[in-house]
Amino acid sequence: MEPSSNQILDTPIPATCLSAGAMLTERDGHTVAAHYGSPPGEIAVCMKSVGLADRSDIGTLELRASTSILDRALSSRLGDPPVPPGAARRMGKVWYLRLESRRTLLIGAHAALAAEPAIGKGADRAELTRKDIGAKVRIISVIGPRAGRLMAAAGLPDDLAIGAIGRDPQDPSVIAILRESQRRILVLVRAAAIDDVWGRLLTAGEPLGAAFVGCDALALLGAGWPAAQ
Repeated sequence: MEPSSNQILDTPIPATCLSAGAMLTERDGHTVAAHYGSPPGEIAVCMKSVGLADRSDIGTLELRASTSILDRALSSRLGDPPVPPGAARRMGKVWYLRLESRRTLLIGAHAALAAEPAIGKGADRAELTRKDIGAKVRIISVIGPRAGRLMAAAGLPDDLAIGAIGRDPQDPSVIAILRESQRRILVLVRAAAIDDVWGRLLTAGEPLGAAFVGCDALALLGAGWPAAQ
């Protein structure tokens, strides 16, 4: 679908992004911010300074179970040892974020989550609660060589190891912060607070040359920028 103007009444795109001129399109049946006028310019921002992107192209599933059952389920899917609380591991196009011993979030493109097979084996599978919580969670990507500096300026963890999960003890609306790679960070936020967090990141990023980035630029970056960078 061709990108359209931002005059769409029923959309999960944050008001902050709409006000910045986000051009909207549809992917996997979900409205996303395709670009802000110049995907090549947005790619340049991510390569030289830091870009901020709404990730309505990403969904969120929640797994809950006892510690032992979740350990076994994660080991069967991701291998041993099981992902410990406070860490994440990636399988294909899906990240598994173990926020607590009894709770794990799966985040990935909507199509990837839809294709993800049921987790757990035998009787364990019946004890696992799997729930789509995408409507309650919004995600922002912070991408570029100045990503860590922006996080520090915003008062958020900036020294996480790749695959580590951080939080903001001062703001419970920030559900989790995942360092995907050296230059890529995901910030998971309660939907009701998303524009407040956007404002916080934009204010922190202004001296660093931060700018809005759409999904078109991210897709192009993903084709040539390995996740290990």
